[in-house]
Amino acid sequence: MKMDSIEYSIVIPVYNGEKTIEELIDRIKTVFESLNRSFEILLVDDSSRDNSWNILKKLHEKDSDVKIIHLIRNYGQHNATICGFRNSKGKYVITIDDDLQHPPEEIPKLIASMNQHYNVIYGKYNPNNSTFFENTLSKLFQKLMHKIFEIPNNIFLSSFAIYQQETIKNIISIKSSYPFLFGLMIKSTPTNKIGNVEVDHFKRQTGTSNYGLFKYFKYSLNLIINYSSLPLIFVASFGFILSIISICFGFWIIIQRLIDPTYGIMGWNSLMVAICFLGGAILMSMGIIGEYLRRILAETSHGQQYVIGEMEL
Repeated sequence: MKMDSIEYSIVIPVYNGEKTIEELIDRIKTVFESLNRSFEILLVDDSSRDNSWNILKKLHEKDSDVKIIHLIRNYGQHNATICGFRNSKGKYVITIDDDLQHPPEEIPKLIASMNQHYNVIYGKYNPNNSTFFENTLSKLFQKLMHKIFEIPNNIFLSSFAIYQQETIKNIISIKSSYPFLFGLMIKSTPTNKIGNVEVDHFKRQTGTSNYGLFKYFKYSLNLIINYSSLPLIFVASFGFILSIISICFGFWIIIQRLIDPTYGIMGWNSLMVAICFLGGAILMSMGIIGEYLRRILAETSHGQQYVIGEMEL
């Protein structure tokens, strides 16, 4: 449907989605035609290793509402999604995965739940449609995100969501070499403007999940280092505790020597106290210096989030 202004942009990061992407696009188009709303679909190929890009080009040739972007290498789902955000024109932006686990027929629920009270609505579902290992990793990762971002436990974060365009503008204005979409979202809107709506979630029909142990570990490390001070706090706290213990140990040695002049091996006790105290002081100093470096890095980090190799909009 052609209109002068676009109401909805559907951003889909694609990675090895040759078996599902055509069905996904057909179902999305059916949904929006039934809603009688103007829309565009932005497919961002994150340098797939299968035939996804050729399929995307055919989809674009058949329908100009389907916009396609190809990244020169695999940057990750979050980078590809942000690339789609930057090229979206809709008043609202919807994100959905390419594997059909999020049924497009649930999009009207997201649209109906979006109102002036919310800037972001996430689809909430029970993540029990994968293997036990995948479900466990997903739940642990949810807890980590809630802890670091200080998000209320009743808010469920997922890749099936709808955003106000103003929130999208805030997200893409943040320059980060290692973007984490949920972290950028928290920086772009208050938590009381984030909502949930119950949606269905199906088992993967083809292929395997791209989120294995390594991918979760990578994202967790990115999350902890770039969006929290936990490592620095740990180092500084450990150094402080070690310094206190060494001081107490030193006093204890002095008291023992006063009580019994023959106590201990000559020089050993004082050497251990000095080593522990200096080690603790060094760790504390590293923690303080690290905090300054973290803040400098946050101010100056403007690396490439992605590089577009080919684009047809």
